[in-house]
Amino acid sequence: MPYPITLLAVFFLTVVFDLTVAVEVGLIAACLTFIYRISSLSRCEGVTRVEQPGLAGFEHQVQAWRLYGALFFGAVQLVEAIENKISTPTLVLDLKNVIYIDSSGADALMNLIETCRKKEVRLIVCGLTHQPLDIARRSGIMAHLQAHLQPDLSSGLALAIGLNAATDR
Repeated sequence: MPYPITLLAVFFLTVVFDLTVAVEVGLIAACLTFIYRISSLSRCEGVTRVEQPGLAGFEHQVQAWRLYGALFFGAVQLVEAIENKISTPTLVLDLKNVIYIDSSGADALMNLIETCRKKEVRLIVCGLTHQPLDIARRSGIMAHLQAHLQPDLSSGLALAIGLNAATDR
């Protein structure tokens, strides 16, 4: 619900009922509006060989995804969608543009780690910074990713391609 409608509804409820009811409804409407807007800013994109030329020739072995925005309870379906699309022996996940991860997002990442383990898919995570890095440490995600954690997407793809080349020999 857009903010002007929320304000008009609160005004109307204040006049018709009382201030307490208006404030309660206003808070609920503002929370729902905030959740909707933040979740609409979160998105997931596949990385193509046009963006990363080093990926050319390895599309059948390496799959790479970029996440943007906040990874919270309103956007965990992005990670779940990646789980359903795993089709290569190596998955690279770029979280450089993720600004916030809550406990639901951390749980979704742990589920992705477990899914990759069950499917015998290598998971390489790139670009963890600030708050996402802190939540990854506190939730135990870092312990599962220590060997496959890279500072940026280029390094992650280089590691993925190197690991796949070593496996093919």
